[in-house]
Amino acid sequence: MDESKDETRNSQKKRAKPEKIGGYITSRKIGQGAMGDIWLCEDPSLCRMVIVKQMQPSLRGYEDLVQRFNRESVLLAALHHPNIVHPFALWQERTGKLALAMEYVDGKTFREILDMQKQPPLWVTLYLIHEILQTLICVHRHQIVHRDLKPSNMMVEKNGRVRLLDFGIARDANPGQDMTLPGSVLGTAAYMSPEQVMGHTATYASDLFSLGIIACEMVMGKNPFRGENMEMTSQCILNLKLRSSHFPQGTPRKLRNWILKALEKRPERRFTSTKEATDEFAKIMEGLPRQLDIPMAKWMSAVFSSEPIPQAPVNSKSRALKIGLITGGILGIALGAFIMKFIA
Repeated sequence: MDESKDETRNSQKKRAKPEKIGGYITSRKIGQGAMGDIWLCEDPSLCRMVIVKQMQPSLRGYEDLVQRFNRESVLLAALHHPNIVHPFALWQERTGKLALAMEYVDGKTFREILDMQKQPPLWVTLYLIHEILQTLICVHRHQIVHRDLKPSNMMVEKNGRVRLLDFGIARDANPGQDMTLPGSVLGTAAYMSPEQVMGHTATYASDLFSLGIIACEMVMGKNPFRGENMEMTSQCILNLKLRSSHFPQGTPRKLRNWILKALEKRPERRFTSTKEATDEFAKIMEGLPRQLDIPMAKWMSAVFSSEPIPQAPVNSKSRALKIGLITGGILGIALGAFIMKFIA
């Protein structure tokens, strides 16, 4: 009996919050993944908050997982984009634990937003997807495949900026650099591409398929590929063929077509590049202002505080142009009628 209590105390002690991790003061645990714990910490030297991902000690014997943890740090360090979290330091503690300190992002994940609003306003959906597409251009340009795009890995800061998180299973597309064994299935089932479900190599087109599912979920208010279990979800990913008629009424035709193309089962039938996908998506956003971070921040604040939802942003230049064209047309007709009457 006493031995059992001792084991329980030791187990609780191991899970207890450490006072410090490296040079950072631990505030609280905010997550736990397959690789380890995620802590919110204070950086006393620069008076800022940081995120520290700490690898589980039990995984130290798995060389491939240690390499993957290190690889995530290297990949993040190579990416310079305002929508990607920045790494600060990678080190090994005296206990042997690997730790990675990263930028702290204060905001809400896409998952939290969708849990509050299953079908966000069209302009919100367009803004969020477009920002992730812009980010993927940078990621893919560095020959990196994210492989785990899903709402919980995307965040909107309080200032409205969109951020892409968690490169834990990202793949280096350079020849000979992929650490994944053939036939391995990595990712989150409900957002996987067909090739990932089948254990084939994930490519840039795989990320676009995953983003297509997220866009589809925002428009429809649900993920149509999500089944009751992993097997049913996998079958939906492989066999469910969406059509334009499946989308809610009022969904712009260009947006339906974009999503359907991103969700083509065969990678070669999707967009030829992330830039092409982004350029095509930008056409759907005609009429919206170029800067949507401030309206996004106001909308998100209203949603999570039960305040009145602000009106959708409108491109003032575009509206002025339309008014000008209409006014000009009316004046032109009136002037023409006057001239004809004068001539007669």
